[in-house]
Amino acid sequence: MNAKFYPTSFFRFLPLFFLLFVSLKTIGQPKTDAQKEFNKLDKTYHSGQISAEQYFIKTDSLTHQLFSEGRHFETKELVNLLNLYEEIAWSKPVYSRARVSYYFLFFNNARMFKKKGASMYYAEKITAEFKKNGEKHPLVEQLQKCKIYEEQRLYDKVIDIFKTEKKYLETLPGLLRQNKIDDAVALNAMYILSPTLTGYIKMQDTTAVRQVYLLAMQIGNALQEKYPIKRTQMLYNDLLMIDIKHSLANFEHRYKDAMNLLNLMQGLKITYKDQATNFIDINLVRLRLENYLNLKNPDSLQLYISKYEASSNFGKSQSADLAEFKARLEALKGNHKEAYAQLVDALQYERQLEANLLTESSDLLYAYTQAEHTSIALEKTEKAKQQRTILLILISVFALIVIFTIYIITSYRSRKASAQIEALNSAANMQVIAMEEAKYQAVTEEQQRLGQDLHDGLSSSIAAFGNQLEMLSMDIEDTTLKNKVIGLRDEMSKTYEAVRSKSHEWFSSNDNQQEISFEKQIKLLTENTLPGNKYHKTIHIDDNSLRAVRTNTRIALLRIIQEALTNIIKHAKAKSISILIYDEMDMLILTINDDGIGLNQTKAAGKKSAMGLESIRRRVEYLNGKINIHSDTNGTEITVSIPLTQ
Repeated sequence: MNAKFYPTSFFRFLPLFFLLFVSLKTIGQPKTDAQKEFNKLDKTYHSGQISAEQYFIKTDSLTHQLFSEGRHFETKELVNLLNLYEEIAWSKPVYSRARVSYYFLFFNNARMFKKKGASMYYAEKITAEFKKNGEKHPLVEQLQKCKIYEEQRLYDKVIDIFKTEKKYLETLPGLLRQNKIDDAVALNAMYILSPTLTGYIKMQDTTAVRQVYLLAMQIGNALQEKYPIKRTQMLYNDLLMIDIKHSLANFEHRYKDAMNLLNLMQGLKITYKDQATNFIDINLVRLRLENYLNLKNPDSLQLYISKYEASSNFGKSQSADLAEFKARLEALKGNHKEAYAQLVDALQYERQLEANLLTESSDLLYAYTQAEHTSIALEKTEKAKQQRTILLILISVFALIVIFTIYIITSYRSRKASAQIEALNSAANMQVIAMEEAKYQAVTEEQQRLGQDLHDGLSSSIAAFGNQLEMLSMDIEDTTLKNKVIGLRDEMSKTYEAVRSKSHEWFSSNDNQQEISFEKQIKLLTENTLPGNKYHKTIHIDDNSLRAVRTNTRIALLRIIQEALTNIIKHAKAKSISILIYDEMDMLILTINDDGIGLNQTKAAGKKSAMGLESIRRRVEYLNGKINIHSDTNGTEITVSIPLTQ
């Protein structure tokens, strides 16, 4: 086992990486009134006693102090506490680095209390801010993923991340010496290499262990060559280098060297006494436990188990670790029965941890955090917008007037020409349809006249001639001659039936042709109005429904259909359109259906839509008919009823 360090940060990029399995409450700091302390800092800044940079540093320090006391903040609560911090950080480009620090505070708050999804969300925000400042590959997201996988003992995934970033990591020593990357990126790389080293140690891959160790030392040494840098950065770099050397010493069973390294770690508290080093003591407790266990020193092991047991938890993993240490102590003493009992407890704690991990939905938490933080940001943005509303409205209205005036001037002629062309096309189409209807009406009248003449003239003469043959056949006694006359009479009867049938056909067949013609005209009108395959069109006219309808009424129906189709195109956003004509109880029924958004949704169309419907109503009233319009979000149905006496 090997503990990892995740210490605190101040202004500029430095992440907070306390141990997540141990609480700093054991240090004994008194509880701080968060709101009161932040208010004091805000007043100090507003009074001009401190600069913006000093305010950032003091706010970071105060927030980390609250974290060290075990304080966890809900997102909205922390947003409110850091309201002035955010306002200043986003007020000038020169404070762009403070924006990274701002998101780090939320990131650390989530990490310390095992909010994995939230921590990944803020890691992405940090990465985005890093990139805005020219840092192309800050490694924050990779670092956090490694930590999450390490907690879940998914070292294969940690190693996968390392392999993905290996080429870039190998360039860091040179980039550091050339000052081409921020020092914080090198520290982030060290935090990735630490769990990677642990993963290869668990795999017993000696070659990979040595390679990762050497790379970590190269990066750490390159960073040391730049000393003095930020004291916090120096502390964390020295600490990480000792920690990685300690891991290698344990792997190579150099337990006395490991003890000396722990003493060097203890010495960092003196070297960096101006920094927050409380977390080192807590880390040392666990590391010395492992060291005394490896050295088989039961007395010292018992002492540090007591210290470890006295500390409180951030997470529940401490319970499993503590039970395991107790079991190994008992085994070291030869008390195997007690050791077995402690191992059972450790296993139970471990299973509980696994169950918790399985039930945790990091993706949902990520989404919730993102939505929550975005919602808060939107609330603040809306509040700020309200303060500028009047000025923005005045500017916007003036700009709109100017733009609208230009638009009217430049587009008036084009719109007028388009309207004229549309009117001419519509008039031309209706004239063509009217001419077609007039042609068919003339054909109808001529056929009816010919049919009437054929019926009244030729068929009557043939009937009279047949009657005479009938009378003549009755007076003839010669059988042969009589049979011939009867045959001639029968042929005459057939001729009469053929002429009579043809006269009836000419007289009435044009009704069907008129219906076919009218359906053709509707299809022509529909195709001209709704071209292409954009619409699904259905047209049906019942047989004999137009038999008693005059030409003027048909043209009026066509104009109603044309107006309805125009409304559908302009306002309905429909995909399917159907037109149905049938007769019912001495009434001609026309229905026009569409699957558009409905009239309630087209109120924005205003007067144009209303004018179209009013035109349809006037035409229906002219025909002494009635109109019914039903519309909802599923579409619109227009039903027109016209007396068949028209």
